[in-house]
Amino acid sequence: MPSLVFLILILRLPNKIMYLKYSGFFDLLRKYYFKKILISCNLNPGGRVLDYGCGPGDLLIVAKEMGVEAVGIDSSPRSVEIAYSRGLEVCLADEKSLNYPLNSFDAIILQSVIEHLDKPIDTLNALKSFLRPGGVLVLSAPTPGPHFWDDPTHVRPFTPASMHTLGELLELKTERVTYVFAFLLGFTYSAAFIFKLMNILSLALGSNLVAFYRKP
Repeated sequence: MPSLVFLILILRLPNKIMYLKYSGFFDLLRKYYFKKILISCNLNPGGRVLDYGCGPGDLLIVAKEMGVEAVGIDSSPRSVEIAYSRGLEVCLADEKSLNYPLNSFDAIILQSVIEHLDKPIDTLNALKSFLRPGGVLVLSAPTPGPHFWDDPTHVRPFTPASMHTLGELLELKTERVTYVFAFLLGFTYSAAFIFKLMNILSLALGSNLVAFYRKP
């Protein structure tokens, strides 16, 4: 699919998507996105991934298809029940009750999770202890905009600058911060005015961010 057409399709997607259930082009796009996320983690053979806030397990399904060992945790009983029914390794837990040894994972992924957290730094610091030295932390989050507050569980949005600040506060090396649309099209871009423009034009999905951090 030509890049320009692909970009137009991304930006024309509806802003309101039902929790836990995706279909059609948006479902295909999510799977493509998850595959690119996992590839970008540059996992060695036998690498292990934790999907924190795994929901119904869509990323875990993609990992399974790619032959990547991945487990998920979520604090929602409904989400865990759905993921478990799909034959995935999941458990009802959070960072305080995570039943894995420290330094267990080569990558930890939080897909659209940190905007729901009251204390994201505390949560991420706790999760960092489960990341092996040299491991990758992947975060995604929506930027400020009117549609952000349509979700009553949202606490705060993020910006390119705040994603870089997260890396400093967590004492991780920030390797990449980019908009999701740019990531999908194969390049890195994080100019601050873009999310403002996209939210003005009601293209909020295109203003989501994704960031990669490396543990020393």
